[in-house]
Amino acid sequence: MDVSTERRSWILLGVLLVAVVGVGAAGLVGLKRAHHRETCLWQLSRVGIAVQASDPLHLAGWDRVGTGRRFFLDVANWPGPPPFPIDPEWFCCPMVGAPLIGRIDYRGPAKDFRRMDRDDVLVADRPGNHGSGSGGNVLLRSGTVRNAPEADPAWTRAVATTTDREN
Repeated sequence: MDVSTERRSWILLGVLLVAVVGVGAAGLVGLKRAHHRETCLWQLSRVGIAVQASDPLHLAGWDRVGTGRRFFLDVANWPGPPPFPIDPEWFCCPMVGAPLIGRIDYRGPAKDFRRMDRDDVLVADRPGNHGSGSGGNVLLRSGTVRNAPEADPAWTRAVATTTDREN
C-alpha cells in the first residue's frame, strides 16, 4: 500500500469515527429529551393523584386554593391528606432545566377547581417548555395525564382553562 492510499484510509477511518460519534451523541440527546418528557408526565401524574385523592371527599377544601400559579404556591392548603408527600420539585418541568424550589413551570387552573368540568385541563406545561411549537403535557381535572402536541384539542383547551398568572 503506498503512502497516499494509506493516508486516504486513515482519513476515511477518521471521518467514519466522527460520524459514528456524532450519530451516537445525537441519539443520546434524543433519549435525554424523551426521558425528560416522560419525567414531566410522571410529575403531572403525581399531582393528579394527589388532587384525585381529595376529590370528592374534600371538595370544599379547594376553595382555599388559588388559581394559576397560586394553585402550586398553595400546595400546603390542598385538601387531603395527600396519599404521599408532595415534592415542590414536581412543579418544575425537567424539559426547562434542573428543578429549583420556588420555580413553577406549569400553568394552573384559570377558575376555581370546583367549577371545572372533568374534561377541562387543570394543569399544563407553559408554552415553550418542550420547545417552540411542541405543545406539552396536560393534566385533566379527571386525573388523566397525556402529551398534547400544539395542534391537539387538549392543548387548545388549556389556553382557556389554565393560566400562568398568580391569582
